[in-house]
Amino acid sequence: MPIIQWQCLLFLAAISIFIANSRFGLAVSPLSFSPNNQRSYSTPESIIVDHQVTVTKQQPQAIIQQLNLTDEQRQKIKLIHHQYKQQILNKKNKLARLQQQLSDMMVGTEPVESIRTKNQQLVALREEIGALRFESMLATREILTPQQRQKFRKILESRLSR
Repeated sequence: MPIIQWQCLLFLAAISIFIANSRFGLAVSPLSFSPNNQRSYSTPESIIVDHQVTVTKQQPQAIIQQLNLTDEQRQKIKLIHHQYKQQILNKKNKLARLQQQLSDMMVGTEPVESIRTKNQQLVALREEIGALRFESMLATREILTPQQRQKFRKILESRLSR
């Protein structure tokens, strides 16, 4: 999948998180894996995606306004976020435990095959997390009208070209 599509999907996820959290006054702080397994880091002022694109926290609100989301669309996006949030969190916690186990195995005396097996478990879990995020983004996408999707794409492309 081209990088622009991944960035669009990541940005759509950021919007859904922003919408879900804005109702409760929570900070937006996604930490996610990109197609290249690079992480996105949240700072107080911005979200840095793949070390190439910086999206300030103000931008999702501006995009939401430009997309003219209805209250119903916002509520549906909030519900989608809620449905996937706990599943992803549980898998991220398991991922952290597996990463620690692998790290311990690397400095220990474990057989190479055991280390490879643990790494395969990590890779599979990362794929599961990615699949859940992708399904969340697809569900969010279904809430947008075709016109909103096109407008979203144009907004993102213009921001990425800057």
